[in-house]
Amino acid sequence: MTTAAIVQYRLYNQQLSQPSLKQPGELVHWMGSMQAQDYLGAKWSIGLRLPGSTDEDIEQAIADRKIIRTWGLRGTWHWMAPADVHWMLRLVSPKIQQKYAPYLKQESLDAAKVKKSNKVLVKALQDGQALTREELTGILSKNGIKASNYGIGHLLLHASQEQLICMGPRRGKQFTHVLLEDWIPKDKRFEPADPLAELALRYFTSHGPATVKDFMWWAGLTLAEARKGIEPMQDKLERVEVEGITYLMSSDRPALKKKVTVHLLPGFDEYLLGYTDRSVVVEDKHAKKLAMTANGQFSSTIVVGGRVDGIWKRTMDTKNVDITTTYFDAAGKSVQQAVAVAARRYAKFLGLKADL
Repeated sequence: MTTAAIVQYRLYNQQLSQPSLKQPGELVHWMGSMQAQDYLGAKWSIGLRLPGSTDEDIEQAIADRKIIRTWGLRGTWHWMAPADVHWMLRLVSPKIQQKYAPYLKQESLDAAKVKKSNKVLVKALQDGQALTREELTGILSKNGIKASNYGIGHLLLHASQEQLICMGPRRGKQFTHVLLEDWIPKDKRFEPADPLAELALRYFTSHGPATVKDFMWWAGLTLAEARKGIEPMQDKLERVEVEGITYLMSSDRPALKKKVTVHLLPGFDEYLLGYTDRSVVVEDKHAKKLAMTANGQFSSTIVVGGRVDGIWKRTMDTKNVDITTTYFDAAGKSVQQAVAVAARRYAKFLGLKADL
């Protein structure tokens, strides 16, 4: 296998070059878990893998509890399939809670206060209540738990890692939180016999070819845990060597169509953030151009034939979305035309008109 083949298989397995799934819930289940920091971009990460879907379709899938947004892998916002939330969080939460414990301590939120916060949050969200962060902050304050906005965020993160809450439907433009047990009944939950092995299979099937270290990064595991998860799935995974590096992918290798695809990917998309080594898809000299802000916000990318060829930005009003493109190197006419098509597709997803 060649590096070029790795790129093409990733495009296929990530449902970008030959998408075959129809519903947001199917896609998120297939991907295992998907980055969801930038809410608008996160919806597009789903939409661009489901041709013909719209922003409203994704919002409806959230309201219908077909996909869940919560603090998941690595303690960051992720889309997760309802059936997978509980077992995945049980698997990864201990390390995440250990990682963020010092931040709670900095806010003078000791174990007793965190435990009390969890009880207050559960009580406030009973009977199907969906409350905003501001409302929950007020309720916590009335119950003697006062913290900065930063501290409140960590209390909510901790409650989500304890499988108590998750993000609910939006109220206008405001996000709400709901009780996870209300949102995902017990009969809707999947319980794999071997969670580590299930996570490994899900990752390498949807993200492969990828390395063990890629999986370790994506799942937030130790190297030993990553290897332990891979071991039972040896018969379902294929190992390939490329330039001295070992990659794993599904042993059921797909037939690829020879076609150069062009995509406008949002920042934090799995195509980049799903791997710790991104050199396969973006040249080292361009890699630093993908984190443009002080907080490491990833730029939205122009992907041509699987390689990152530039970045793009969006500006929206009620009728139009203006898309500004910046190519790393000179782009030919055919690429520019394909990017224009991709821009119109993004605008259609939003229900707007495109201005490139």
